[in-house]
Amino acid sequence: MPQLLNNPFYIGLAQQGIVLGIAAVGIGFLMHQCGFVMFGVAAFVGLPAYLVGISVHNLGLSTAAAVGVALLGSTLFALLVGALVVRARPLPFAMLTLALAQMLKTVCTLQAIRPFTGGDDGLSMNFEGSFLGLTQSEFGKPMQFWPIAWGTLCVSMLLVWTAGRSRLGAVLRAIKSNEERMRFSGFDTYIPRLAAFALSCFVVSLSGVLIALSGAFASPELLDFVTGGSALTAMLVGGPATAGGGVLGALLYTWGQDIFGTTGHLELLTGIAMVVVIWFFPQGAMGFVQRVGLRLRALFRRGN
Repeated sequence: MPQLLNNPFYIGLAQQGIVLGIAAVGIGFLMHQCGFVMFGVAAFVGLPAYLVGISVHNLGLSTAAAVGVALLGSTLFALLVGALVVRARPLPFAMLTLALAQMLKTVCTLQAIRPFTGGDDGLSMNFEGSFLGLTQSEFGKPMQFWPIAWGTLCVSMLLVWTAGRSRLGAVLRAIKSNEERMRFSGFDTYIPRLAAFALSCFVVSLSGVLIALSGAFASPELLDFVTGGSALTAMLVGGPATAGGGVLGALLYTWGQDIFGTTGHLELLTGIAMVVVIWFFPQGAMGFVQRVGLRLRALFRRGN
C-alpha cells in the first residue's frame, strides 16, 4: 500500500480507517454472534492506551512489555466487567457498557491520580528503544507504521473469523436464537457469552494500543462516547455479519469524514449518509457486495 499510494496523507487516512476498523470488527463480532451492541466501546479503546502510557511513564517498562501489560490488563478488566454485564438483556447491556466508559473517563480526570493519567491534559508517552523494528519517531510516520497496523488488522480478523466458525460461534448463535431452549438442552449460556465479550474487548483493545503507539498520547477524549460512536457507525455502515464488514465500513466512514469535513457541514452530511446507507443497504456495504458477488456468480454459471 505505501508503494501504491506513495503519499503520507492518504496512507495516514487509510491507517486511521483500519485502526477504526479493528474496533469495528470487535464489536461487530459481539453483535453478530450474541446480539449485544456495546455502546461503551471507548472504554476498551482508551483503557489500553492509558495502560501503555502508565507502563512506560510510571513503571519504566519497555514498549513491548507495555503493550503486553495493556492487552492483558484490558482483557482481565473485560472478564471482570463481563462477569456482570453479560447476564443482562441487550438494552441494559448497552447502557451498562456506556456507563462503564463514562466512569473510566471520570476516573482518568481525578486529581488524585493525575500523576498517572495526566488529568484533563492527557498523558504523553516517551518510548525507549524499538518495537517491532520501529522507534518512537517512526511510529508517528504512516509510511513506516503501516505494516504494524495492517498486521494487527489481519490478526484481529483471523481471530474473529476463526471464533465465528468454531463450536463457540455455533453455540453463541444458538443462544442468541433461543436462549431458553439452549438452557433446557443442557448448554451453559453464561460462559460462552463471557468468552465472546472478552474476545471482542481484546480485539477492540488492539486499536487502542495502536492509537497509543502512533500518537504517543492518551487523553480522556479516547474514553468519550464519540470515540465509540465512530466505531459503531463504521460497523453499521459495513455490516456486522462478516469479519470484513467492519473494516470496509471504517474505510468508508474515514473517507467520508475527510470529504464531509471540507464542506463545513460534517455532522449534517454524516447523518444524511448514515440514513441513506442504512435505508438502501440494511445489511451494510459488505452485505451489498456479497449479494452482487452471488448474482455475478449465478450469471457466470448460467453462461457456462
